[in-house]
Formats: sequence, C-alpha cells, structure tokens
Amino acid sequence: MFGLDPETFENYIDLAGLAATVIGFIFIIVQVRQLGRSVRSSAQSAIYDQAADFREHLVAYPQLRPFFFDGADIDPAHPEYNRALTIAELFLNYLEHIAIQGGNFDGNDRKAWESFVRAALTASPLMSRRLAERPDAYSPQLRRLA
Repeated sequence: MFGLDPETFENYIDLAGLAATVIGFIFIIVQVRQLGRSVRSSAQSAIYDQAADFREHLVAYPQLRPFFFDGADIDPAHPEYNRALTIAELFLNYLEHIAIQGGNFDGNDRKAWESFVRAALTASPLMSRRLAERPDAYSPQLRRLA
C-alpha cells in the first residue's frame, strides 16, 4: 500500500496514534488549566457578592460597624443586639465561604484571604463568641482559621 511494506506502514500508523495521544494530552492539560481559572474566578465572584451583601447591612446600620471592625463588644441587653447577631452570622457565613474556597486560590491569594479571615475574627468579639458558641454550625476550615 502506497509503496510501503506492511511493517513500515504499521510503524507510521503507530507514530500517528502516538502523535494523536500527545496532542490529546496537551488539549486536556489546557482544558484543565482553563477550568481551574474559571473555578477561581467563580469563587472570587461569589465571595465578592457576599461581601457586598454584608456591606449593604452596614450601610443601612452604620452604628453597628464598630462591632465588626473596631473590636467593640455588644451586650445581649443592647437594643441592637439581635440585629448585630444576625449580621455577625452573615459575616461568619461569608468568612466560611472564604475558608472553604481557600483551596481554589493560589498561594499568595490564599494567604491573603486567610489573613483577612483571622483579622476579621480578631476585630469582632461578637463573631468570635458566636463561632465558639456554635462550632458545629460552621465548617472545620473556618474553625481552623479562628
């Protein structure tokens, strides 16, 4: 066939098969990398959406900001306690999302997010207390960062 002996023809077929396999592997590697970028982008987008939701509450109730960023504690008898507690739970859910998604981020991004989570918990006695009171309500990833 084509002036080639059968053994040479088989060798060409084998080489073509090997080339197709290598090209297929390269294609898969490119696809996996693109998927990884897409997952990271989706995770970051979801985290930023949650941050915006949390900040909307602080815009609506700016008097509660010190309980989340300035180390101020709030007494359960305070008239705004239940509202602050609800916002704390929203913030904890946001921090939990960051902690869980941490594996989807590159090294420096992951370290920055983890540092943010730790700083947020340190700055809010209310959130730290809520996390300690209800550890089973939050992921091990978040508790590990606390």
